[in-house]
Amino acid sequence: MVSSFHARRKSARQPASQRGFVLIAMAVALLLLVAMMGLAFDVGRIYIARNEAQVFTDAAAMAAAAKLDGSSEGVDRARQAVARLPIRWNLGTTAFTGVVVEFSADGARWTQQPQEAAPLTMARVSAPANNVDILFLRAVGGPASFAVPAHSVAASNPVRLTE
Repeated sequence: MVSSFHARRKSARQPASQRGFVLIAMAVALLLLVAMMGLAFDVGRIYIARNEAQVFTDAAAMAAAAKLDGSSEGVDRARQAVARLPIRWNLGTTAFTGVVVEFSADGARWTQQPQEAAPLTMARVSAPANNVDILFLRAVGGPASFAVPAHSVAASNPVRLTE
């Protein structure tokens, strides 16, 4: 009885040339799965950082434009409003640094230090390129970090359409 069991078991085996194929196929599939998960993780972090930077510049530009009242004190209040925004990036852990606030009367010429505050009605806020560290793509030759800049413009007196 024992010998017939071993005989059936030997006959059910695959030829020697096919042994180990499943192991190799699973190893390749697992490697590809981990690579795709790493890609999704890194691209997701870049997308979130881009969204955080854009939200910051949008809110900062609107806050700055709301403070413009035609006086130099209004320009100072606009800068202070941008500096006081509590919005952060890197999942809310890092403050934005190097933010540039510019002003314009017509949207064509922008300046950080306006000579005359009376005609100013627009504010432009630029967040510098914050570098998002790449974790998984670096292993396959990708960059070590990815720059995520953002820019927004707002006006204190938006254009009104007439009928």
